[in-house]
Amino acid sequence: MRSNAPKKETNQTLKWHALSWREAAVALDSSRQGLSTDKVKEKQAHYGPNSFTEAPPPNLLVRLFSQFKSSITIVLLVAVLITVSLGEFVDAAVIAFALLIAVVIGVVQEGRASRSFKKLSDSQQREAIVWRDGKKQQIDVSGLVPGDAVELEAGMYVPADLRLIETKNLAINEAALTGESLAVDKSAEPVATETPFAARTPIASMGTYVATGYGLGVVVAIGDATTVGELAQDVQSVSEVKTPLQEEMDEISRLVLYIVISIITVIFAVGLFQGHELHEMLLTAIAVAVASVPEGLPAAVTIVLAVGMEALLKRGGLVRNLLAAETLGSTTYILTDKTGTLTKASMAATGLILTDKDDTLGIDGWGDNPVAKFLFEVSLCAGNAFTDRGKSSPLVRGDPVEVAILKAAGQLGIKESEGSWRAERTDYLAFTSENRFAAGLTSEADAQGGTLCVNGAPETLLDSAAKVHTTDGVRLINKADKDRILAAIKSETETGKRLVAVGYKPMPGQTIPKETKDLLTGLILIGVLVFNDPVRSGVPDAIKEVKAAGAEVLLVTGDNPATALSIAREVGIAKATDEVMTGSEMETITDTELEARLKKTTVFARTLPKQKMRLAKILQQRGEIVAMTGDGINDAPTLQRANIGIAIGSGTEVAKEASDLVLINNTFATIRVAIEEGRRIISNLRKIIGYLLSTSLSEVVLIATALFTGAAAPLLPVQILWANIIEEGMMSVAFAFEKGEKGAMKRKPKDIHMEGIFSRETKLFTLFVVFVLSSLLIVLYFYYRLQGLPIEELRSIMFVAVSMDSLFMAFAFRSLSVPIWRINIKDNVFFIISFLISLLLLVLVLLVPFLQSLMSYTPLGINTLLVIVGFSAVSLLTVEVAKQIFFVRQS
Repeated sequence: MRSNAPKKETNQTLKWHALSWREAAVALDSSRQGLSTDKVKEKQAHYGPNSFTEAPPPNLLVRLFSQFKSSITIVLLVAVLITVSLGEFVDAAVIAFALLIAVVIGVVQEGRASRSFKKLSDSQQREAIVWRDGKKQQIDVSGLVPGDAVELEAGMYVPADLRLIETKNLAINEAALTGESLAVDKSAEPVATETPFAARTPIASMGTYVATGYGLGVVVAIGDATTVGELAQDVQSVSEVKTPLQEEMDEISRLVLYIVISIITVIFAVGLFQGHELHEMLLTAIAVAVASVPEGLPAAVTIVLAVGMEALLKRGGLVRNLLAAETLGSTTYILTDKTGTLTKASMAATGLILTDKDDTLGIDGWGDNPVAKFLFEVSLCAGNAFTDRGKSSPLVRGDPVEVAILKAAGQLGIKESEGSWRAERTDYLAFTSENRFAAGLTSEADAQGGTLCVNGAPETLLDSAAKVHTTDGVRLINKADKDRILAAIKSETETGKRLVAVGYKPMPGQTIPKETKDLLTGLILIGVLVFNDPVRSGVPDAIKEVKAAGAEVLLVTGDNPATALSIAREVGIAKATDEVMTGSEMETITDTELEARLKKTTVFARTLPKQKMRLAKILQQRGEIVAMTGDGINDAPTLQRANIGIAIGSGTEVAKEASDLVLINNTFATIRVAIEEGRRIISNLRKIIGYLLSTSLSEVVLIATALFTGAAAPLLPVQILWANIIEEGMMSVAFAFEKGEKGAMKRKPKDIHMEGIFSRETKLFTLFVVFVLSSLLIVLYFYYRLQGLPIEELRSIMFVAVSMDSLFMAFAFRSLSVPIWRINIKDNVFFIISFLISLLLLVLVLLVPFLQSLMSYTPLGINTLLVIVGFSAVSLLTVEVAKQIFFVRQS
């Protein structure tokens, strides 16, 4: 869609960095509280959506001509030119018509694929947090307008060009614009007009990502008027990078072309040596060329990948990288997170471990306990979840744990917007995996000034605590306190509960120091919040199926070791004898020792992103195909390192951008679906290639055998084209809609990029099918030739035989692991429709005089047609026996 921002405002973005944020806000008729709803509507009508002008799609003529880049299409084009030069205008017309059909099929297939890819692209929606009408809201980025006040946090995508109003340790990765991989520190202070782009610290540019910290900025440009928008207009088209699978298909097409040229050269030379006329040999060469070319192959990869990825999208997985679609079925190790992936991430606060109580305090006792209410006051101040009132009904947004805290605090009458420490908060420090805590600084004073409120990992806060807050007041912490708290923590974590400790300390000033090393020194511990996060339904079954498919599953999480092990055992990742290892333990052993520990360790807890990456690296070095889940900004390098990076749908934009697959619905069950879909894609591609090559090469063997024995060519080019394009063309497309092979999720994974799309078994099976089909066709040809039939009638017999073989073989290739009589005919309606249309087109040639003349077809008797059908049935039966040998017995 087009952004309607006036062109003059595009260049104005260059000056925003030289203005103070107040001057910028005044120029945009805005403030740090953002815009009113009426103002937003007015600006949306003027500026349009926050999106880029899309390059117009190539017109039909361009798409048609692009089909002629294929070596297979070139073969047919050369055949047209040669037949025209020989004066065989009818043959030339038919070949040209067949070529047109092949091109049109290619255009239609690519159109279908393009629509599928666009659907995938449209699914990658982004949202922004804005202030409107003085309230915080979460909206789709397309609705942003100049003047909107936008909040930025670590991991977020910068949704428009912003003039920063407020920053807190804010650093933004601008590699997308500058190529510089290191994050750039930002501030709200203006800089000189002539300052280079990379040094404009008060500007946050659209398309970049927040590495650390917090920021608030006012939108100064959207869509085409942004810096990245101007670049997008300069570079409207970028060359598509082909995946290894597409490259391999191109190689197969080129190999077919080389084989065609070699065979034609040999046949042409032998024919002339045997005394055949030049005219006859040229027609024979064309027949061989046409027979050798699998016309439906070029569009096969694109349509199968598109159909596969569209099917996965419907089941909750968004493929962002074509390479992932190829690799998914080869996965041998999955390193999964816990919260949201294995569990529902629908956190609910269910208990409190207080510092002076042996038993966990349940929900019923919170309202009457002043320490419990004080704990939630502090905990809410250290969180950043908020109530979004911009929708028809209020929604609580934020991290699942912080959302649960906000809801529980609200039930106790503690609100984030008024009358609470959160409402008086002056600074905020977001949670990081390195610090293991989040903090808020409130101006709500005690005797010494402001108060630092902290939520964090229980062991982190317990180690730092100097005092405890009890029902009798604040006192120094002692060993009995620690033992009591640790015992309660152990009891709760062993049942899979998630825990967050809460504490506070006096701190003067309005900001939290940048250096966090000693920030928790002198902390006063209030207690530990207990959260229940139930396992998602279907996850245990999904893990069981993934393991049966040959992929090992490791739980790698930042959570408590006992909690992680409990959940891992519940879902089937860990056995009773499996061990758990912490990130700190990993730091004390070598890679060799860590690899050895993998034999009995399936759970890694309290891990850092760098430790996740180390695990992935060790596994990859021994040849494993590793898939890894992640949701945070620090997970991005690991997601890129993994063979398949899997981002959680509710995770940060940075993680999604670094991933190959996004779990829209977050659940691990989608990973199982993705592996299954990946195997289905590869399986269907193998069927298409095997089917097209076996039917095409059997025709080549037939023609070559006839020529070398001094017999006339058994097929004319037009007859071969009709069989290949009209009969095989439609049938090959139908394979894209086949369901997965039976038992596909019970076989050991194989690396598609090592094995190749054309596996050893598929190659041998295809060669066997070529041998069977060509042998029976040769027997049929010479049997009727010995009967003294005229060549026209003989060619008619072979034309029907080749066409029937194509139709019969399609049924055999529907499944390579299941006999034809056990395949449910209703599983692929498209296949049945394609078969009926192809059969109808063959019948039309047999009955319609015009088509009979065009195909040089001489009507055959019913007995002859029954013999042909019998031969095709024998071919099918023989191939079904071969399936048992090559595939079924090995599955």
